Amino acid sequence: MNTAPDAPRQLAHQWAALLLAPTAWAGALGILFALTRDACVQDERAPLWVVISICIVLALVSGALAWRGRVYRDENGAVDRAHFMRCVALGLSAMFSIVLILMVVPILLLGACRT
Repeated sequence: MNTAPDAPRQLAHQWAALLLAPTAWAGALGILFALTRDACVQDERAPLWVVISICIVLALVSGALAWRGRVYRDENGAVDRAHFMRCVALGLSAMFSIVLILMVVPILLLGACRT
């Protein structure tokens, strides 16, 4: 198995770690917006909870992928791009996880028709 930072499988892991958290946030934003009217009509917030929970888990998985695949620089600096992508992925995962957790506040505190 090729574990070089530029191997196709490693590149796929790097890009997945980088893009999963922002994609989870964008998905949560759109899906929650679409589900809010139905939640209000049925006075049921369970679908909102399911969506936000899945998206938070995906954002945290992004951080786990970045942490698991971290690479250290060698003396030639050959893994600078891979190291940069992993560091950015960790930061994005943390930031979007916090944003998604903050998106829970209206679901928790407000009625289904006011979210």
